[in-house]
Amino acid sequence: MRESEAFDSDGATRSEYGAGQQSPGLPPRRNPSGNYTINSSVSATHVESPSCRVQLYYGPTSHFALMHEIYRDLVSNQTLGLEKSHGEVEEAKASLDMFSFRRIFFGTPDEAQESVKGSKGMDVPIMFLSRELANVFLQRFLSSLYTLVSFRSKESFERELDYLYSPAPGARSDTWGHCMLLLGLAMGALGTEHYRWGDILYDRVKAICGPLDEIVNVETVQHAHYQSEQGRPNSTFLHLGAASRKALSAGLHKEAPRQGGELRDSVQERRTTFWALYFYETWFCFHLGRPCSLSLRDVGIELPENPFLRALTYVAKVIARLADEMFGHHHDSLLQMWKLARSITDDYRTYEQQMQQAIGAGLDTCPQQGLLGVQQTILTTIYYHTVLLTFRPFLIFRGRWQEDMKGPSQHGGNRPTEAPAWLNEACNKALGAACKTIQFLSEAAVANELVRELRYHGYFLGSASFAIIYDLMHGKNLASTHLPWIYAALHSLATMRAGDPIKSTIAAIQTVLKKLNPSYEWIPPKGLNPILDEQYSTVRLYSTDIPTSQAQTILEPSSPEVPLQSLQTGNGLPILSDFQNNSLQAGFNPPCSGVGSGEDLLDLTLSDMGWDFDFSTMDLETFFSIYPHVETPTG
Repeated sequence: MRESEAFDSDGATRSEYGAGQQSPGLPPRRNPSGNYTINSSVSATHVESPSCRVQLYYGPTSHFALMHEIYRDLVSNQTLGLEKSHGEVEEAKASLDMFSFRRIFFGTPDEAQESVKGSKGMDVPIMFLSRELANVFLQRFLSSLYTLVSFRSKESFERELDYLYSPAPGARSDTWGHCMLLLGLAMGALGTEHYRWGDILYDRVKAICGPLDEIVNVETVQHAHYQSEQGRPNSTFLHLGAASRKALSAGLHKEAPRQGGELRDSVQERRTTFWALYFYETWFCFHLGRPCSLSLRDVGIELPENPFLRALTYVAKVIARLADEMFGHHHDSLLQMWKLARSITDDYRTYEQQMQQAIGAGLDTCPQQGLLGVQQTILTTIYYHTVLLTFRPFLIFRGRWQEDMKGPSQHGGNRPTEAPAWLNEACNKALGAACKTIQFLSEAAVANELVRELRYHGYFLGSASFAIIYDLMHGKNLASTHLPWIYAALHSLATMRAGDPIKSTIAAIQTVLKKLNPSYEWIPPKGLNPILDEQYSTVRLYSTDIPTSQAQTILEPSSPEVPLQSLQTGNGLPILSDFQNNSLQAGFNPPCSGVGSGEDLLDLTLSDMGWDFDFSTMDLETFFSIYPHVETPTG
């Protein structure tokens, strides 16, 4: 067996997302329900002009799906008798508008382009970029995101920079090397006060490489990373898809026949290129809830020597299994899903060992500085976010159950009146992973300026915050335990530079907090960040969209028992010292066998819950957004 196939401790391989074969014992792949179709996937349409309409879809593991769940709970009057089934994909227009998240959803520019574009044959914008500033951008890139796209050596980037400013007489320019340099400079610029150079450089790359789109290369992976940092997830997805097709066209997924005198470095470059792409394609497709273009079923190339990339590949294999077996099949019971979730997280048992081997740090190691700290942050946040998405469906299920149980007619019959211990444990794992994400990123942002200015971390902080907010909405007296975590996330977001996706994330969280209870709004310390001043006009724009009487049905059980001002952060992050004692995080433990053996545990089926549809025809995507009595508002 090839090393690239190794996944289980016993050497067995797992089926991959989108593969034709499925793991033994799994139910069939999901099919649309024949009698009741509800799900938490979302779509929306953006009309740029009468002749330009853009419709996009995001699946149940996406950030947008959870935000839409929260939106529906906020606007619902929770009345009975509206047993209208919803389509397989729900319209998210209203939730996007409420949370001011339309720009992120569609990836449209957040401000007018300020660059003056010259002709394709001239480096008009580049000529005004000083060598000193270009070097700052390059060093920022090589100290951060380069670790995810290390297709070429650092020395090759430095040589390209030298050639850009001091070309040798008669030397021919390497077009792809030139483009990769400019993309590196663009990504590096985003982490500095000169971030507007990012789009200028990116536009230049598109002008140079546009006519060469059909030539096989994987330079598009760097396009994807740039767009991700700019909060343009759909563009990232498209670039990764193009890069995947080009990698397959070039045969990077197979070991190439040795050419006479081929250097060992070129072999490692091929392996590094493919596996870096495999990780990012697998991961990004999963967090958007969309199918992946690459499958291990087709791979015949060894893992690279790079230990950091080997650890990322391990994560990608866990994610591929999660996407396939958890979200790609229907399940007969919630307990079956719990067993599967535990089995998947069991695959993570050796992860910390791999992390130690890769960078010499573990999940509980204090945030480090420099490039090591960037690598540590990537490995840590990916781990906790994967755990969060594994158990988030159980959190949504419990929230819907708690809401349903508030009605007096919902009691009786065979329905359990209390959540079984294993369901609460699953929810605690989701909440604990969210808290761990917030804690680590908050501390890492203080310790490492390179980490603080990586824009993509706003996604992790936002996703963790909304998971905690969802639990806050449906539980009782949870403000004192939940709000400090949300405030810590907002504080960390506020320390980042202005602009999206950070601005939209802060506005969305503040909108929900104010709708739950005006006193829940986070009040930033004076002078923390000027970008916060412009949030409130956006937040208040939608403050009258939800009638107070409707929101109050959610507010009452969540009223705080302690004055909220005591939960606000001051200068720095004083609440971090109390994180270890917070009951939310205490519920999180590393993957383990957990509650019982699973053979004698109380199961939950739809007949037990009193929900009138056939559970055996349902799947995770259609099950975890159960609103049998509520019609989704669309405007």
